[in-house]
Amino acid sequence: MALLSAMLAGISQIYFVNHLLAGLLMLLAVAWVSPWMALAMALAVAAATLLARWRRWEPAAWRDGLFGFNAALVGLAIGLFAPPGPVWLALALLGGALSAAIYAGLRRLAGIPWYTLPFNLLVLPWLYLEGTRLIEVPEGHQFALSAVGQVVFLPDSLSALLICAALSLAGAGLLCWAVIGGVLASLAAWGLGVSSDVITFGLAGYNGVLVAIGLYWHRLAPGWILAGIVAAGLISGLMLKLGLPMLTMPFVLSCWLCLALRQGICYQGNKRIHDREKA
Repeated sequence: MALLSAMLAGISQIYFVNHLLAGLLMLLAVAWVSPWMALAMALAVAAATLLARWRRWEPAAWRDGLFGFNAALVGLAIGLFAPPGPVWLALALLGGALSAAIYAGLRRLAGIPWYTLPFNLLVLPWLYLEGTRLIEVPEGHQFALSAVGQVVFLPDSLSALLICAALSLAGAGLLCWAVIGGVLASLAAWGLGVSSDVITFGLAGYNGVLVAIGLYWHRLAPGWILAGIVAAGLISGLMLKLGLPMLTMPFVLSCWLCLALRQGICYQGNKRIHDREKA
């Protein structure tokens, strides 16, 4: 039961949520679109969670799913970009375990939020080596919550609604920021000339969804959250225009940028106060 609980928490942690029912809803959302993707994701999360448990990496962290969310994304990517087969399932297990090992190493290296960097380090080189460009985008896709679902590679309407229901379990504020993040990032990408079909399919906005949720989770002021969303939209738009795979790197880079700038501004402000007090 502890393993299942940690696995569902790992799935929900993709969206910064630690809730078993939320994880189950997200798993169902994936299975509705592609049972193959759901299987690959579940195996990857199981491998990551078991490895973290066996290696005794921060027991509270693996129980909360922190070693599972990168693995979940690795499994989803394999399920999306690879055909069904036992070899790819084995690679999902291996990729999930590697993502946990990388995450554990990064956490020991520095106490900064590493977000989905292990997922990107594992999957982006594969996509570039394979020459994978932008996935096929259907014309006339008009569902407004596509960006929320595209975080886990799902533009389907029902799946996006299930994910929104999962996010609501963490509070209305988180859900509202997720929607705002998708819309604002899409607008920023549209300003760079990204096509409307790409935007309505959710590819321009999903990194904005993650930035909005992530910075809200960090309890940053709304101004910082909005700035991070716009940054993610601009980075996403540039990479979409170039036709380059980006996964969730715009999210990682935008959050790091906002956190670093905020830390620097706070440091300078505190330094000026300290200097005045000394004078």
